[in-house]
Amino acid sequence: MKKAYFCIIFVIASLSVSAQGLYLDIGPGLGMAQTRIDGLNTSDELKYAGIRFDEANFDFSLKAGYGFFRNIPLYFVGELGEMWHKLSADSDYMLFNSYMIGAGVLYYPQPLIQLGFSFGYSYTSNYTNIDLPSIQLYDGSGFAWNISAGFNLNMNNHGCLVGLKFFNPNTKLKTSDANQNIFMLGLFAKYTYRGIRK
Repeated sequence: MKKAYFCIIFVIASLSVSAQGLYLDIGPGLGMAQTRIDGLNTSDELKYAGIRFDEANFDFSLKAGYGFFRNIPLYFVGELGEMWHKLSADSDYMLFNSYMIGAGVLYYPQPLIQLGFSFGYSYTSNYTNIDLPSIQLYDGSGFAWNISAGFNLNMNNHGCLVGLKFFNPNTKLKTSDANQNIFMLGLFAKYTYRGIRK
């Protein structure tokens, strides 16, 4: 996954000098997340077990694509994304890692306002040293989608995109065949490049 990020950034950077209509954004986000396994909220399960815990939620994504098309303010993009939802209590922890590889569209109803939607393949890599019989953590795969709304201020093609994002990876875990669903709502800030057609 990290190698893919670096390869895409290198290609985009090498083309961006003269790339008209090219789009790129990359950056992190923070927010609130909830992980459910077969409908059980892991945060509630820890509370029922009498474990006091802290939560940390973080995501990172990269989008690259091309637009406009026939003067319609629409970009078609590919997306690489990842999200971490960590529940920790002293040295004990549960860490849910979800990754997404997909495609999407970005629409500009106004020059500075961006609306986005992406959908794609998802896989997860989970880790824990907390023993809760009701929660069995394994790796798995499935699908993920996200929607976003942001304010994009560009100066000479380069800019900053800030906004709100909802991210929902859904995976079926190996061995247990349990369904894992993560819901994250958060704020993000990204570097953007938008090539302007002459």
